[in-house]
Amino acid sequence: MPYAIDDATATALVALHPWAVARSAQPVQLAVETLLEAERARRGQPDKLGAIPALALTQGMLLKEEFDLSTHAHHDGWRVGAVIADVQGMINANARFGFGVGDAVLKATVESLGAQYPGAKVVRLHPDAFAALLTPTSQLTVREEQREATRARLSEDVAKVLPSGTPVADVPRHTVTLLEFTVDQPSHWQVLGPLLWAELERAHVMERLGRTTDVIQRRRIRLDGFVPGA
Repeated sequence: MPYAIDDATATALVALHPWAVARSAQPVQLAVETLLEAERARRGQPDKLGAIPALALTQGMLLKEEFDLSTHAHHDGWRVGAVIADVQGMINANARFGFGVGDAVLKATVESLGAQYPGAKVVRLHPDAFAALLTPTSQLTVREEQREATRARLSEDVAKVLPSGTPVADVPRHTVTLLEFTVDQPSHWQVLGPLLWAELERAHVMERLGRTTDVIQRRRIRLDGFVPGA
């Protein structure tokens, strides 16, 4: 059945997204759709490429099931691995092959990470950068040999979506970053997402700038959030 909203609610919706007035003849509808899209992202609904939006990591419940204080925080900390894949020169790929093929390259990247790391959560960090999160429930760990193996498999999978006869030299390459992140005594699952997001960003930048000599960037944060029983 149709639902109606009053003028005050409609005005409030448009006020949240004033740009909607210039972009659509139905700004209220666009404002509602924008809010719905953001909420779906926060709840971890995959985007059109099949990746989980970063909003689910920073504001949503993506890591709630991964938080088990009694198991992880009392012993060697809460630990997660990450394999970050960034498509190099995506703007050049779009210019050469078109945006349709460009989107196929991104989707192939997401699907390749998911196939290589079954059970991992593949999160979209940037328009052309993704991270496979090797969380405790995935039972996967990050290992040094994964960097080159992942890069090679990504190239193979991306090449399949390019036009037939594309030279090997024109196949987009990936910057692959490995991260192992440990949090000692986290107080609550809600603190993990923003901390992990910040470390993913840092590791990605360090790898791209060539400012790390370690294959796996290992980071540890001590929160002292555990409250012992009486």
